[in-house]
Amino acid sequence: MAIGVVLSEMTASDGGEALTVQRSAFVVEAQLYAEPSLPPLVETLDDLLAWLDGDAHLGFVARYDGRLVGSIRVEVDGDCLRLSRLSVAPDWQGRGLGAALLTQAERAAPAAEARLFTGHLSTGNLHLYRRLGYVEERRERVDDQVTLVHLRKQLAGVPTPRPMAG
Repeated sequence: MAIGVVLSEMTASDGGEALTVQRSAFVVEAQLYAEPSLPPLVETLDDLLAWLDGDAHLGFVARYDGRLVGSIRVEVDGDCLRLSRLSVAPDWQGRGLGAALLTQAERAAPAAEARLFTGHLSTGNLHLYRRLGYVEERRERVDDQVTLVHLRKQLAGVPTPRPMAG
């Protein structure tokens, strides 16, 4: 990751910039799947703020010289962190920012695992997730163009319970 990048918790005041980065990042995905109405592209500022205001929801942003250049969202669901909307500005992709945001999100709360998904044609995303220890769990066909690849990662922060001897 580039020197001078600051990671912090997302606030409501980050919403507009986070949506701008999200849309610019997901345009590539929309073109890949020939689907201009992917949820990250049609989400409104009100949607984002309502999500951020929800119980067990938080996000992180990355800023460089004051400019928001990336973000990720986290939902704490028991011992699981559900990660979504990892977005990196196109001119910042390939610099380690996505990995830094994922690592930050994995530390958001004590959890046994992190889960996320991406599209089956999103080879760059799949490569990043696998490189960071995520393993494919299942595939879910959404329609003729899109199959979601669900991945999970065991986190070291919370020990996995051992079976009882009996």
